[in-house]
Amino acid sequence: MRVRTVILAVAALAVIALAGGAWRLYASRDALIKRAIEHFGPELTGVTVTVKRVKLEPVEGRGAISGLEIGNPRGFSGANALTLGEMRLAVDPATLTSDVVRIREISLEAPNITYERGAQGDNLSAIQKRIESQLPKSKGSAGGKDASPQRKFIVDHVQVRGAKVNYGGAVTVGMPDLHLRDLGKKTNGATAAQLADEIWREVTRMAMNRAPAALEGLRDKAKDAVDRARGLFK
Repeated sequence: MRVRTVILAVAALAVIALAGGAWRLYASRDALIKRAIEHFGPELTGVTVTVKRVKLEPVEGRGAISGLEIGNPRGFSGANALTLGEMRLAVDPATLTSDVVRIREISLEAPNITYERGAQGDNLSAIQKRIESQLPKSKGSAGGKDASPQRKFIVDHVQVRGAKVNYGGAVTVGMPDLHLRDLGKKTNGATAAQLADEIWREVTRMAMNRAPAALEGLRDKAKDAVDRARGLFK
């Protein structure tokens, strides 16, 4: 499994709030969105999800989510799999009551990802498996003929800037900026679970692609330590 997915999953947490119906009340207190993310986020990811602050601009269809943290699955030592400085959203207000909501942009600023391996695999893959387990529920197979259709979303742009990945507490490597576009467009919209699955998968891929650079960094650190030790005996 790869690491682009984690960052993108964060982006999808805003969509999770939309799927839970909270965005319909976006003109109300910002606390509604905060509670929606902290309620639907754990249902989708299987780990704790907390937010420090939500600030919305209802008329403009814009908002910002600060201090978002995604916890680690059981069996891993780190407190979080991902922390995020700020996530900014731009939604087309005209589509808020439509079957397909158009999200113009999701911008993720300075996400910090922690990658760990354990006896059963890595932490990011564990979260991915949880998200995948929710996909059947998004296909409308349950609930009967009277069940209301699931809200779907199209995301024009996802921007990820200043991301870093920490590998087991040993070394931290910067990630190149990431730009994804047209999520859900080919299928005329994706459910919250489908969007989260696609995003988390991308983030994981990126993190895994940076692993060689992390290993090289460890080698450099070890070499510097040896050189310093030799200098002590000159």
